[in-house]
Amino acid sequence: MSIPVVIADATEVGVSPGVLVIRTGALTSPPTVVVLPAEVLDGFLPQMQAAAHAAEEDYWRLLPAFRAGARSEANVELARAKEKWLHAQPWSKALASVGGVNQHPLFLIEYAGHVGLVAAAPFSQVQTFVIFDPLQLNRLAPRLLKAAAQAVQGMPGSHPHVLERLAGAHQEWTSMPWPAAPVALPSQKQAAAVVSALHTDFLRRAPFIKER
Repeated sequence: MSIPVVIADATEVGVSPGVLVIRTGALTSPPTVVVLPAEVLDGFLPQMQAAAHAAEEDYWRLLPAFRAGARSEANVELARAKEKWLHAQPWSKALASVGGVNQHPLFLIEYAGHVGLVAAAPFSQVQTFVIFDPLQLNRLAPRLLKAAAQAVQGMPGSHPHVLERLAGAHQEWTSMPWPAAPVALPSQKQAAAVVSALHTDFLRRAPFIKER
């Protein structure tokens, strides 16, 4: 890839006046901060959720491939194997098929059972490609919707220029500790139970019809 690739291992959702903030990445390194103005949320969040539903249609079929390189069933080892598999996928080719990374400063792509987000200025400090697990996005959906409503409600009365709002939000959230609160990692047994329940829920739902 010609731009940095970030696997969304951990993700936080926050709000600044008139801005929804997403911080994501590995817990062991500084997060990628994506800032979204209230004006784009009505269009962007439904697109993100639709991409997550579409990606999940392939996610469960590809799950054995994610885990094939794991040396054990330990959560850390499964995560390592999945990250290695994701980095090995031809994302550049997938992005080229939809116009390349420079087609727009903010856009989504569904590929390899995951959701890719390309974010460049003013939405991110540097152009970055973030890969989200669709199950993670599904879990975050209520939080994203709540934060979006708060961003709209918190729009400053004077409506500062969108670039000023985004720059301020980025500076604020980049300076915060990462993660904002301690992350409680599930046990191997807990993680397996969650995955099993999510798969059962998926099988009970009507298939998501992808747009062509």
